[in-house]
Amino acid sequence: MRQPSLPQAGRATHASRRVRSVGLSGIALLVLSACGDGGGGGGGGSAPAGGGTGTAVDPKAVAPGPNGSYLFVSAPDFYFGTRDVGTLATQDIELVNRGADIYPINTVEIVGDNAEEFITDLRDPITLNPAEKVTIGVTFAPIDEGRKFASLDIDFDTIVQVDEATNVNEQNFYRARDLERSRDYQGARDAYDTYVDNDPVTVNKQRAAIKLPVIDEGERYGSGDDFALYLEAMNARDGGDPEVAAAKLDTLLFLHPESYIADDALYLKAYAALMDEGDHAAALRSFQQLRRDYPDTTYYDTALYGEALAQQGLGNDTIARSIFLDLRLRHTGVDAFGVTLPKDELLSRLWFERASAGLASLSAG
Repeated sequence: MRQPSLPQAGRATHASRRVRSVGLSGIALLVLSACGDGGGGGGGGSAPAGGGTGTAVDPKAVAPGPNGSYLFVSAPDFYFGTRDVGTLATQDIELVNRGADIYPINTVEIVGDNAEEFITDLRDPITLNPAEKVTIGVTFAPIDEGRKFASLDIDFDTIVQVDEATNVNEQNFYRARDLERSRDYQGARDAYDTYVDNDPVTVNKQRAAIKLPVIDEGERYGSGDDFALYLEAMNARDGGDPEVAAAKLDTLLFLHPESYIADDALYLKAYAALMDEGDHAAALRSFQQLRRDYPDTTYYDTALYGEALAQQGLGNDTIARSIFLDLRLRHTGVDAFGVTLPKDELLSRLWFERASAGLASLSAG
């Protein structure tokens, strides 16, 4: 999905250096011991170089941390529990750009008295555009016994692209996500509505617009476990986790095959396989299952079109041609004397044109 252009008024950029620190701690023993599982995530507050305080953005807040950034970190501290000397324990911290500005991450450095006993896997500078995230692995590798403390200092710049009101509005999108997770769907809908109504400029604008009718459908037909799984799959796909998304959809289809949203789930699974992963064989199976198991689905024509694209991707041009012809025939109103015209309906004209374009692409190839 192409990210929309940011307003020209925000093109004048301003960079400011900040440092955010994540607390690291653990206990190392020389004898075998029961090892506790520490909580994941990171973020926190310590005085950055140049003054000021860097703190994590509260995901429920609509204002930035005191340092003025919307770089969200997933928790304030890492605790690795009790670990044996000579062993390794790794946890992940997630950094998310929850604003509409840009955050170049310059360095991630471990500092403190026991810095040599903690390792991070992020070596090269990266840039987080709006709605992008990065996962940083931190490993505790105790050398000798005792309590160990260090800090993970994240040095980043802020390239200002928008005004503060636009950044504040961006937080409504993430508040809606949090309300979804707590299954407050009416609250989530209101937050998405507020977000869309205030002219957002990031890729989240399209995500919110897609989510609104889904939540409306849930209010009409039910919002149980099947609905929650579908929303979780959508969010995982948006977050770049296709395996998690596919697992959520498979669970929905296995546990709730009669759900009103089952055909939506199967379509999303097929679409993601085709468009996100380029797995034409998997997409074909799902599109075929969609037409077979849900013949009355509103996705029937879409599934037929997807099948043709998948067959074309697999090199089966003859089969793809027959499917495109079948799709065009379903929406043909006139076919006489060498003239073929679509039915006089907007949707039929759309599918007629798409099928014709598909046939033309096969002929050109």
